[in-house]
Amino acid sequence: MWKVTGMAATLLLSAGLLMNPVGEVSAEVGEDSKRSTIHTDRVSLEASTVEDYEEVEPNDSIDAANSMEQNRWAQGYLTDEDEDYFTFEIDGDHRVEFHLALYSIVDGAYSTEMDLDAELYDADGKVVAGYSEYNNEYGYSGGFFLDPGIYYVKVMDEANLDNGVPYTLASEVAAKYPRITRYWGVDRYWTAANIARQDSSRIPSKNVVLATGQDFPDALAGAPLAEHLDAPILLTRKEKLPDITEQTLSTLDAEHVTILGGTGAVSEDVEDYIKDELNLDVERISGKNRYETSVAIAEHLSASDEAVVAYGGNFPDALSIAPAAAGKAMPILLTKKESIPAATENVLDNYDQTYVVGGTGVVSDKVYRQLPNADRISGKDRYATSLAVAKYFDMETQSVGLATGSNFADALAGSVHGVKEPLLLTPKSKLDEEVKQYFIDHQTTYFQIFGGDAAVDEGVEEDIKSIYE
Repeated sequence: MWKVTGMAATLLLSAGLLMNPVGEVSAEVGEDSKRSTIHTDRVSLEASTVEDYEEVEPNDSIDAANSMEQNRWAQGYLTDEDEDYFTFEIDGDHRVEFHLALYSIVDGAYSTEMDLDAELYDADGKVVAGYSEYNNEYGYSGGFFLDPGIYYVKVMDEANLDNGVPYTLASEVAAKYPRITRYWGVDRYWTAANIARQDSSRIPSKNVVLATGQDFPDALAGAPLAEHLDAPILLTRKEKLPDITEQTLSTLDAEHVTILGGTGAVSEDVEDYIKDELNLDVERISGKNRYETSVAIAEHLSASDEAVVAYGGNFPDALSIAPAAAGKAMPILLTKKESIPAATENVLDNYDQTYVVGGTGVVSDKVYRQLPNADRISGKDRYATSLAVAKYFDMETQSVGLATGSNFADALAGSVHGVKEPLLLTPKSKLDEEVKQYFIDHQTTYFQIFGGDAAVDEGVEEDIKSIYE
């Protein structure tokens, strides 16, 4: 709840109003209790000015917007059919996190009569979408990642009451410090479950994608399908559905499960158990091999002129590009190093543009030259390649995912957590130096680590924190 003292406004935007990323969140699972606990720090949004700013009418258009400094709060009134505009500038050289809050207080108590709402525009008058925006009886709150430049805020009362009650518009550029979120569990099945259970945007989730947690081939192309279905990715053993996966299907109120791969990856016993015991609809997408499976998955996606082509013999490159592929609705097709499998070759004519992820050590120039309008995205190793993907697709710099580069399971489950965010691979005990420099250059704020200490230990967290020391 917000509280106002004197002429300074302090806004406590908890997870209920301003969704993650906020503060530091840890999805922890104890070995004994087998229960997940979330720790969430609230973000304090504080306007420290001694006095507020009163709007000056007319300010009912972008051209007539009142100027407003960062970390200031303004008061105004909304008359009949009125809209108020304010403008501010984000200076500096880096993208910043910016918070807005709009509310009304009368005699020290919240006024909930008006239906207050706000909208943010860039210098060209285009709407800027926040990473989190909420509107309820108390008003509006929004969180944004903004590049330097001029912005405009439109304030309105959707109820159009013209009741003479003042509103308050508060803004803040958030202080820079690393906010680290770790999603983990006692094993890869728990970790995948916790990633799914903490993604409030997908609860409930009608659809769930299910992949084996024991090997990577059939799962490599799964992220675009999961995003297409608005579904999380859960993991299973070949012969038995783990208890935590079953519990999570219930938590998500799942109705339909899509299994990736044939019975060599996920047995008929698991499929029948989900159908008969859990009473869920089940669809299996598979082929005779990993290459046919990737094509079969592509056939379940919306039509696209672009496709990713990745090496099918290992996991790092395909998983590094998975969020970008999912976000752009591109299928991930698999290839061998020196030749294109028949299944993949047969569908290449469907695409005008292909993106080859990985260097010539995994996809040869011979294969590259056979692909339509190919562009190669690669680095000197798996860590540099994951960074090259982030740069190539100009992905979000203020919020990133991190997963071990030594195993596939955590990166697979995390690949659809945020499709606008890069998934960067990391050594176990420290950040790759180029990746660390990328964080320094962009003053990255939010870090989602997928996996426990056995995969990504505290040394990586300490490396992140050292950026801000």
